[in-house]
This record gives sequence, structure tokens and C-alpha cells, in this order.
Amino acid sequence: MKNSLVALRYSKALINYSENKKASKKVYEEMKVISKIFSQNKKVLNFFSNPVVSIKNKKNLIFKLINNTSEETTKLIDLLEKNKRLFMISEISNSFIDLYKSKRGISNAKITTSVKLSKELENKIMEKLKNIYKGEIKISNVIDPGIIGGFIINFKGLQYDASIKNQFKLLKSQIVT
Repeated sequence: MKNSLVALRYSKALINYSENKKASKKVYEEMKVISKIFSQNKKVLNFFSNPVVSIKNKKNLIFKLINNTSEETTKLIDLLEKNKRLFMISEISNSFIDLYKSKRGISNAKITTSVKLSKELENKIMEKLKNIYKGEIKISNVIDPGIIGGFIINFKGLQYDASIKNQFKLLKSQIVT
């Protein structure tokens, strides 16, 4: 909890600084890269969590992973190194991404299906979601054969489950009672 608050403070400062420098889009893209690296590679996460690894080595790895970092991101990394908080870079990047999207009215919709969504179906779902929410919506399609068929939509904290698996579950509960 304490680290989350600290990460939020760093990300707020970074978004304000980058907006003043008119570089928030570039910093946003860099934060997405950092977030993706940490979420997809457990070795990198373990490397940054390891107290035996020097802060200098951690800093060098970040610069190797991100090509041509902006001045704003470089200053953030230098500040985190100075304050011995480089281990929080993943949390800070995630917090920055959330703040950036929130400020620009961008929302994510996660659609889970048993097969990849066609563009036509994705557009239909997008139309329905735009009736609910007027801002920009980014759709991510997660494929889970375990739902058998249908779909599950997660959007703005709500979930609509129209999967075959859920229908079987509901049917089973009706039969049992």
C-alpha cells in the first residue's frame, strides 16, 4: 500500500512534468514499454527485486531495454536511482499509464472469447460500448477456449458474462436447487 502511494506520487509528478514539456505522449509510450517488459518477463522483475544487484546495473538495464529515452524518462530514472527506488519503476509506469488514460478519457474494454474476434464483431461491440461511454475505448481481445463460446466483456469495472460456460453454470445451479 505504501509503495502504491509513492508510485502514484512519482507518476503524478512525471505526468505534470511531461505535459509541461509537451512530451507526455512520448513518455506514455516509454511507460507502456516498461510495463510490458515487467509484466511479460519474470526474470526482469526478479532482477529489479534482488537487493544484491547494484542500482547502477538496474539503471543500465532500463536504458538497454528502452531505446532513445526521452529527457523526462531519463530524469525519472536518475531520480529513482538517487532515491534508491528504482525497484518501483514497474509500479510507477503502470500508475502513469492509468493517469494518462484517465486524463484523456481513454478506457479499456477486455473482451474474452473462445476464438479471435472478427473486425466486424469488434466494431459492433465498440458501437454498443460507445452508447454507454462517450470517451475513447481501446479493445483488447483475450482468447480463452475454456469459456467454450460466447464472450465476457470487462469494461469500467463491470463484467457482462455471456459465455457458454456461464450459461452451463447457471443451468446447473437451477437444476440443483
